Amino acid sequence: MSKLKVYYGWSKIGNVRKKRSLSVMFENDAQGCRSERGQRCLKTIQDTVFERFQDEEEEKQGKFQDRIFTEYSLFLDEKPINGSLERCLLINSEADKNHVSKAMRERISEALRNAFMLANPGYKEPNGQLELKFG
Repeated sequence: MSKLKVYYGWSKIGNVRKKRSLSVMFENDAQGCRSERGQRCLKTIQDTVFERFQDEEEEKQGKFQDRIFTEYSLFLDEKPINGSLERCLLINSEADKNHVSKAMRERISEALRNAFMLANPGYKEPNGQLELKFG
C-alpha cells in the first residue's frame, strides 16, 4: 500500500488566490509533506475535507517530482464548470475513476459538497442551458 496521500479540499481565497476552486493536492515526498512545514503549507493553500492514500501508479508519478506537493485545481467559475458545484464534483470524480473505487469517489464528492455548502449557505446550482448530446 502506498504511503503518499491525496488531499481534497477547497482552495483558500486571499492575496495570491482570487478564484474559487476545488483543490486536489498529491504528496510527492512523505517526509516533507508530513513535516510541520509541509502541513502548514497545505493549510495555507486549502481547507482539506478528505484524505486518501495514492495507488501505485499515482505514487510512481510523484517520485519523479522535485516539489513537496503537486496540485490540480478545478476552477468553479470558469468553463466548463460555469459555477456548477455538481459539474465540478462530476469532473473530479471522472478524473479519479482509474485510481479510486466508485464508493470512495462518492464519499469524496459528498465530503466536498458538504464543506462547500457550509461555506456558501446561499448557493444554488446555476440554471444551465439545455445540453444536446448527439450520438
